[in-house]
Amino acid sequence: MATTSLSTSSSAGQTPLQVAVIGYGSAARVFHAPLIAGVPGLQLACICSSRPEAVRADWPHVSVQPSPEAVYADPNIDVVVIATPNDSHFLLAQAALLAGKHVVVDKPCTVTLAETQALLALAAQQRRVLTVFQNRRFDRDFLALQQVLASGALGRVVQVQSHFDRYRPVVPSRWRERSQPGAGLWLDLGPHLIDQALCLWGMPDALLLDWACLREGAQVNDWFQAVLRYDGEAGSQRRVILHASTLVARNGPRWAVRLGS
Repeated sequence: MATTSLSTSSSAGQTPLQVAVIGYGSAARVFHAPLIAGVPGLQLACICSSRPEAVRADWPHVSVQPSPEAVYADPNIDVVVIATPNDSHFLLAQAALLAGKHVVVDKPCTVTLAETQALLALAAQQRRVLTVFQNRRFDRDFLALQQVLASGALGRVVQVQSHFDRYRPVVPSRWRERSQPGAGLWLDLGPHLIDQALCLWGMPDALLLDWACLREGAQVNDWFQAVLRYDGEAGSQRRVILHASTLVARNGPRWAVRLGS
């Protein structure tokens, strides 16, 4: 997203990029830390967490920092990965960029467009890379559909449905389920579905969104359906329907593609 590029080459004579992760919830524990540790050219240098015992149990040889400020002050850290609640992304990313670090932010980048635009401008000013973690671009079903669409074998695609459903009928106690900025299913699974649609078909002409709180005790949206409208000329229009729910006990097809005559 900025002009500076990063190299993760592990050839002889090059030092691996030193990466710090801020936050150690499920996103960092399941995705970020293992991926960083497994990529040649990257080294998991430290994790910032208020639960150091959890970090040390999983990563006994990785440094644990008590605060983001300690991470920013370390001149050896090249890249900061932010895996914290969504409403904290902006200030943490801003501070990391101002400290001269490259930044990867877990999706969504921020909770408002204005905050993301401000970070992009700051990254360009600092000549640092700012990007968003979008691991669902590497899902096998998505890659298969992307390949088939690119081949033209399907012909004219007029309607697509993409489902990302779960079965969690009881509202769990976690920040994503509480009434606060950045919470709710739309900002949890919506970024995955929207990003995949944008990769396949680009920016829509319009987006129609419906969401609801369906479970007993729900404080934030736990169901949504978004319709992306691609309004070309007659015969070239397309509708992409994105759906997510927490009340689907048996999943159906992940994708459904319908063709025009």
